[in-house]
Amino acid sequence: MQEQCKSNVKGRKVLCLCDSSTISLENSKNRLIDYDGLGNVGKNQYDKQKLGFHIHPLLAYDRTTGVALGISEVELIARPIKAARKKSERWKAKEIPIEEKESYKWLGPCVQSMQNALCEASHVTFVMDREGDIMDVFDKLKNEKSDVLVRSMHNRKVINRQGQQSKIDDVLANQEAQCKIEVEVRGKKRKSRKAKLDVKYVECTLLWPKRQKVTQKLHPEGITVSIIEIRETKHKGYKKEPPLVWKLITTEKVETAEQAVEQIENYKQRWEIEVFFKLLKTDGFNIEATELTKGKAIRKLIILIMKASIKLIQLKAARSGNTDIKTAAVFNEREIECLSKLNNKLQGQTKPQQNPYDRNHLSWASWIIARLGGWKSYYDKNRPPGNKTFVWGLEKFESIMIGYNILI
Repeated sequence: MQEQCKSNVKGRKVLCLCDSSTISLENSKNRLIDYDGLGNVGKNQYDKQKLGFHIHPLLAYDRTTGVALGISEVELIARPIKAARKKSERWKAKEIPIEEKESYKWLGPCVQSMQNALCEASHVTFVMDREGDIMDVFDKLKNEKSDVLVRSMHNRKVINRQGQQSKIDDVLANQEAQCKIEVEVRGKKRKSRKAKLDVKYVECTLLWPKRQKVTQKLHPEGITVSIIEIRETKHKGYKKEPPLVWKLITTEKVETAEQAVEQIENYKQRWEIEVFFKLLKTDGFNIEATELTKGKAIRKLIILIMKASIKLIQLKAARSGNTDIKTAAVFNEREIECLSKLNNKLQGQTKPQQNPYDRNHLSWASWIIARLGGWKSYYDKNRPPGNKTFVWGLEKFESIMIGYNILI
């Protein structure tokens, strides 16, 4: 996966989406005979009743086109089951360096990616949700080839443009809105609507917390960042739904409204990793319903499913013919040879029944895999193949490849 990702990102500006998800095996724990590699996944990390593990993948997307390029790194985490800490001991967590904490998953895999799978990208922006709001992340990932874009969780101490110490919320409160945008809001927890938002952006310097233990500070004096706030002006959601408010922190310079809007669009791309997690679970491969009985085997299976899921996302993006990904970036020579023979079998006599794409472009393979998955509406552009169709098509293609490799 990393070799394929490295080839695809070469010379590109990349958005690297980072997030964690839980693989719960609670419903199938009676089937398991070996818990090696599994741990506690309860909301309370000291709850002994929840069995499974956590995954933390890094997905690479083209910053300009939004096309998936591959998986640059994956971390699998099995939390040990511990006795709950006393409240009086929790403050000691700040005295432990990040390298010894689980939160190192927001930094370590990014550093490894820059050294390996993403080393040939022209620039990388790591996009993270609120859990990634960690000073070490801003400090270690800010350089000439990489930046960070994180949704703010903490009201941190900062130095404003006037050189005065303040808090993030106070700096934004004193800043007037520089532009307005409109965002399409969709989701189960929010009322669907077009929300009108005020956009503010300001540059300041993040200060290190005094009690936080850090192994090494690359920017001991503080980290210069741009803070962007979008806030819904007229709330038209449900009565109990709060207005839409995002506070984003980026190590890139934001000096114009266009640059602020670009960073907002970059953060919106983070939703793609949620789509990826859904493919692993309910909307695709249903990993949590596996019938494997050993923890290590399930951990290996999730890696294979991740590889198939990123391939599915690439095929789905290519179904319209608008992407620039080549077939050879997703399939090897042997698979392309097999796809070519399948294409001849699946095509009909009339023009609407024939594959309209060039063999070198991934759209050609996308058409074939969709047909294998049972897609029959190839003459109707308003009914493109979906996730389930591609899952079935890929599974069928893998089975065909086994026979193809044996016979030829």
